[in-house]
Amino acid sequence: MSERKTAKEIILEVLKKEKRPLSPKEIQKITGLNYNTIRGRLQDLKKAGLVVRTEKGWLYKEYAK
Repeated sequence: MSERKTAKEIILEVLKKEKRPLSPKEIQKITGLNYNTIRGRLQDLKKAGLVVRTEKGWLYKEYAK
């Protein structure tokens, strides 16, 4: 039985894998998730200190050095 991943987990995995800033639209194309869901979860991840927003898009915090 496979466990379903949350939208946050999926978005975080994509940002880790891509290793570059991504816009919500790019994340939507990769994941197929709803655009508004992505925007909301990115804000949640930002509050949790896991992602940062840059001029070029959203980035996994570890890559934003």
